[in-house]
Amino acid sequence: MSLRRIVPYALLPLGLIACGLASSPWLRAFPSSVIGVPLFGAALLSVLVPLITVGIGVRRLWVTTAIDLVLAVFYELLATLRDPFAFSHLWSGLVHGPSQILTFALPLVSPRELMVAPVALCWLTGALIGECVARGWHSLLPYFSSLVTFGLAYAATVRAVTNAADGRRYDVLLAAGLLVTLLLLRVAQTWIAQDGSADSTQPEGALPIRGLVVGAVLSVAITAVASGVVRTSAFGGHPTTPARTPPVAEGHPLTPVSFVSGLRPDDPRDPGTKLFTMTTDSRSSRYVALATVNYYDGDGWSFDRTFRPSGGVVPVDVDPTMRASGGAVTQTYTIGRGALTTAPWMPYQERPQRVSGIGVNIDPDSGMIVPAHQLSAGAQYTLRSRVPSVTFDQLGRTAQVGTSALANDVGLAGDLEAPLATLVESLVQETNTPSSDAIPFLQAVAREFRTKSALAGGAASSGTASPSRPSPSSSRPSSSPSPSPSNSPHTGGTSFADVLASIRSTHAATPEQYATLMALVARKLLVPVRVVSGFRVTTPGNAGALPAGSYAVTSAQAWTWVEIPIRGQGWVVLDPSPGTYADRQTTPPSGSTPSSTPSSTPAQTAQLTNGNNGNAVAPRSKITDHSSVPGLSTLVVVLIVVCGLIVLVVLSMLLRKFVRRRRRRRRGDPRRRLLAAWQESLDFLAEAGRPEPAAMTSAEIAAATDEQFGPEPADHVRFLGAAANVAIFSPATPVDPRDADEAWHTEAVLTRIVRRWLRWRQRIGARFRYHRYRPPDSRPRARSRVATRGRAAHRR
Repeated sequence: MSLRRIVPYALLPLGLIACGLASSPWLRAFPSSVIGVPLFGAALLSVLVPLITVGIGVRRLWVTTAIDLVLAVFYELLATLRDPFAFSHLWSGLVHGPSQILTFALPLVSPRELMVAPVALCWLTGALIGECVARGWHSLLPYFSSLVTFGLAYAATVRAVTNAADGRRYDVLLAAGLLVTLLLLRVAQTWIAQDGSADSTQPEGALPIRGLVVGAVLSVAITAVASGVVRTSAFGGHPTTPARTPPVAEGHPLTPVSFVSGLRPDDPRDPGTKLFTMTTDSRSSRYVALATVNYYDGDGWSFDRTFRPSGGVVPVDVDPTMRASGGAVTQTYTIGRGALTTAPWMPYQERPQRVSGIGVNIDPDSGMIVPAHQLSAGAQYTLRSRVPSVTFDQLGRTAQVGTSALANDVGLAGDLEAPLATLVESLVQETNTPSSDAIPFLQAVAREFRTKSALAGGAASSGTASPSRPSPSSSRPSSSPSPSPSNSPHTGGTSFADVLASIRSTHAATPEQYATLMALVARKLLVPVRVVSGFRVTTPGNAGALPAGSYAVTSAQAWTWVEIPIRGQGWVVLDPSPGTYADRQTTPPSGSTPSSTPSSTPAQTAQLTNGNNGNAVAPRSKITDHSSVPGLSTLVVVLIVVCGLIVLVVLSMLLRKFVRRRRRRRRGDPRRRLLAAWQESLDFLAEAGRPEPAAMTSAEIAAATDEQFGPEPADHVRFLGAAANVAIFSPATPVDPRDADEAWHTEAVLTRIVRRWLRWRQRIGARFRYHRYRPPDSRPRARSRVATRGRAAHRR
């Protein structure tokens, strides 16, 4: 008897487990902290929603389908996208999300619209399972949909497996768990679906052992055959078409040096225009990069990189000694109106670990990132990176130069060897530092430049006009851009002849020229080096690391420096440029007054200004870093948990009637099943608002039903009462199984008619009200006097 009560309750947890297991492979494509709540919340709610809607009396399939669709859209907007009005992102995630998941580097953390398709697939599977369980359908649809969902999730995420043995073990465990769950679900449905014909050949309450054994053996056999077939030699040939690989964007030689130098105003005293706002959660470097270049042809800098689509995760450096040793810094950038909205670059510090909020393309070798789409004013993204704890000037004698660098990081044009050798000898004499020890020598050369030279006064040093701006057509390296000129007026000329003339003759040069000469000297010493263009952010009275806070970065802070790989530190900043301008003795305007007092409190850093005048309030980041949980995310999680608990309580109340009806209808004896139909109708009428029928005859119950619900329900009550009177008071009269089936059919019709008659509030109350009518002899009394006389005659 206890088994009969337990098995119906197993349908719901088995359905939830099957939906969750079918969608679990997506955890390889997204971190659990990012997709856990949206994915498994969908697995829970999608199964429960059909049970609740059908449980309250909504039986039309198109209505329940519409409810599922509306709630799925609502859930995607709130839980997945976290924006109730992001319908465009919802559509983009459904249409373009699957192809992007197949092409982006895994795992994915951004943008959130990439999770729309996986969550929608999970919701569809759960809705099919919930509909079949709620309506008592004995269909193969939930099993087929679960297997298809698992197959699609596996196919989309198999590229994320880094360890073949662990990946196979993970897949086998998931597949085995899903198959076992589906098998148990089928067994439970088969047991519940036993009809009258099965009752006559199978003991009541017994599990279909034969079906269980046959299903288990068949599943094992199919699995063994499938695994054996795919390992045969028939599948060992070479494919006739090239294997599909994620598309890449081949970056043509392109330099950001001209772009960055062109941002600086003509007048060094001009504070410039605001380009973006940077907010950090801890101390960070004052150097913010836009791009790195490493190829020098004697005239200018460029790079030749391969950018791959990425979901926001940048792989770590393959050399463990080249990973930065400093603390991890979370940075939030808000792009303002200006040059960055037409450029192919985006600000970042060091080699990012994760980028969220916008789509990015990455170069795995250098760690450089570029926006997948053109930035717009107000765009906001968050990244996390580990910044070196020291600068090049702070390195000690024990520091060692890293050797795992690209060929372009150490290459020199063929005609530069001889003049660079002469230049190094001259610098050795001027600094009184031997070049045999590269790090102290480069430190001395940088000090020499900073103390005995000055900055050229912007355009005044070259006699040219305003800085050029890149055209939109060449603003994206991932779309085959055309090369940018490397000799912009504000660079002062980065050819070797121009650099020597500016620094060694006039002792006044631009940051690009100082960085160029420093990089060439380092390469002459066989030290890998790259030139970085970006921004040097300073605060009044602080030339070191930036404290946590919010900073408005302007075009006057556009800067260029070099980075050198140091073992145990990563790529370390070396800035050889002076801090004063030639013939002006004026400190270059920093334009770096924080837009708000630096503070680590969220209240002071939550609202950042956007635009040149700082009037608009920047939107919050659409994806937060995994290290902190924003208030909206916490609220969503709490709401989901509370709603889940409420749904479970409501569902348990609804399942009581489901179990009661199932248990009564599965009684093996036809006479008992007929009486159970009468008892079920009495319980239902009591739940619908009729008084307690224990002291009433069947005729009185029919009359009361006619008075409250009309003549049609009363006729069904009279039919059931008459059939029950015959079954009770005429034991010799046989009861055919068809009579029991007809009684249950009449009870179902009575239930539908009465529910349609009730108002919606009464209908909901009847759903949750529970009545258990058990008279001592379970008999409806046709006439109390007849029953009394019969008992008296029996005593005589």
